[in-house]
Amino acid sequence: MRKISILVAASAFGLLLTGCSATDAKETSVTKEQTSANQNNSSDEFSFADIKSCEDIKPFVETWTEGFVPYDWNNVSEDAVQCGWNTPPEEVTPENARSIEVNLSKVTERPDYSPLENMSGYEAISDDWVKENGGQAYSMTVDIGLSAVIGTTIWVPGVEVTVSGGRWENLPELDGAAALEVAKMILGAQ
Repeated sequence: MRKISILVAASAFGLLLTGCSATDAKETSVTKEQTSANQNNSSDEFSFADIKSCEDIKPFVETWTEGFVPYDWNNVSEDAVQCGWNTPPEEVTPENARSIEVNLSKVTERPDYSPLENMSGYEAISDDWVKENGGQAYSMTVDIGLSAVIGTTIWVPGVEVTVSGGRWENLPELDGAAALEVAKMILGAQ
């Protein structure tokens, strides 16, 4: 029952983020050697045409998706990317009930994130590249006991990226800082 509660909480949190428009033996940071899905240095030049499938997104989150299976609903279109991976159902335990999602949407107008600012778990993220591009970034954390679900949203003019991950015991953490680096590489900032 606990396993199901963790999965339901993680899924619900992912839907909430989408609707709102630790050192380990493994490497926990994303390497700059990975090729960005978009080679330009400005978010204004981001093109969804550079992403053909979720296989183009997976290298950016491979640190956290090793051994995962893709969701059936993964989808890439000319103005949205929805990619997710999770622990195979037969391998799920309370310690490794994990999922990772990366969503990109065309969002031309600045979203109003202010209703989230007073919510528990909200944390604004300060980043020079995001600021220079007139953007905004924040993360939301929901602690569910053995782990935490962490969703990070980055908006720069023209595109919003949401990376959902979390904190798990003895596994690489996909927190706000790591998710921001993932988003920046997808957008071609690194």
